[in-house]
Amino acid sequence: MEAAYTNDSPQVNFMPPRMFLICLAGGVALTLLLPWHIPVFTLAWRLILGLALAGAGFWFMMWGHGLFQKQGVEVPTNRPASELVRQGAYQFSRNPMYVGFVALLLGIGLALGSGWMMLSAAPMAVYLATYVVPREEAYLARTFGPVYGDYCQEVRRWL
Repeated sequence: MEAAYTNDSPQVNFMPPRMFLICLAGGVALTLLLPWHIPVFTLAWRLILGLALAGAGFWFMMWGHGLFQKQGVEVPTNRPASELVRQGAYQFSRNPMYVGFVALLLGIGLALGSGWMMLSAAPMAVYLATYVVPREEAYLARTFGPVYGDYCQEVRRWL
């Protein structure tokens, strides 16, 4: 469904990719400065599982991002949406790009066996759940009305 193009937007001016990079850098810095090794699995299993989780998160995020680009929908969270994307990754999650960010941090942490890196996913998840997603959902409800409400009933917020 297409929306009337207005200047209205979710007004999320601190972009999620910036927060992701802060969490990533913080996790790496803490891992180097104050090593906190989580002895889960053997090194081989940690690498296999961690890289699989990070890879799946990246793939899911890029699937969602690619659908936005293909449909000509703005990706930045401070820009208006021209269409409600409901296919592909958006059939499984209303926020595949955000699920991907968190999975990437967890996967990297698991692969490295770093408690700090895994813990860096927490501020990312809190930021998304308390700042970004509520603003986006309010905006999408305003913009797409009952169609968005129906979508929310059909598809989970995360997974």
